Amino acid sequence: MAPPTFVPEAVRPAASEPAPPGGLDAPVRIEVAMPRDLFDRLTGHDDAPRCRYDAHTGLAEFMVVPDMTHEVQRMATGQLVCGVQDALAARGREVSWRAVGATRLLSDDGAFEADASFYLDAEAARAMERVEGYVDVRTGLLPPTLVVEIDRSRRSRHKLRPYFRMGVEEVWTNHRLERAAIWRPDAGAAAGCRLVEESAVCPSLTIDDLDRLFARGSPSGQARFSRSLARRVADTLLSASDVGRVSPED
Repeated sequence: MAPPTFVPEAVRPAASEPAPPGGLDAPVRIEVAMPRDLFDRLTGHDDAPRCRYDAHTGLAEFMVVPDMTHEVQRMATGQLVCGVQDALAARGREVSWRAVGATRLLSDDGAFEADASFYLDAEAARAMERVEGYVDVRTGLLPPTLVVEIDRSRRSRHKLRPYFRMGVEEVWTNHRLERAAIWRPDAGAAAGCRLVEESAVCPSLTIDDLDRLFARGSPSGQARFSRSLARRVADTLLSASDVGRVSPED
């Protein structure tokens, strides 16, 4: 006879843990009521999260944390954008760009939270200094210029149309089983966007560059590549066709 199917009685955040301040990628602790034999079967593999079982309460405790690769790749995009700003400043062109991390975005399509978000427009970046908590584009707040999704399991492509509908100019995605991708809005496409080979918000940056930026390598080697890539993007932005995006500070 087949064993009965177990239905968890409760899946809830642990009462002693407040909501994580770091957003969806902050560590989260949950408790699930289950028999001990099921807990042993679920956690008997190398990819199990941090966990323990309380025999007195019958609760399994799971600690879910972002993996190191995900965080390194997310931070790499921030270092690149900061590097472009520094390279522009070294050439006498200060810009007011703003990185807002995993800011929650609200729109008619729902709530979305990218792994990293960047305002590359000086006026919008300054307006964000007065915003706390989340950005509701329905109230007239501007969305980020660029958002980045680092996918660990489920792909983020279902977010592309909502991002572009709210006014995001470009999305970078990376999945551990696929190449990096650069997406731009395209009202004529069935998905509302299209895959492009080169970034428009960071001109001269290609999919190959993103693949290398996200690749595992020595920290010093990755840092050198990021600085070199930032200088190239800055040089391109300072060309006559792209000078509008890097207008000097007021």
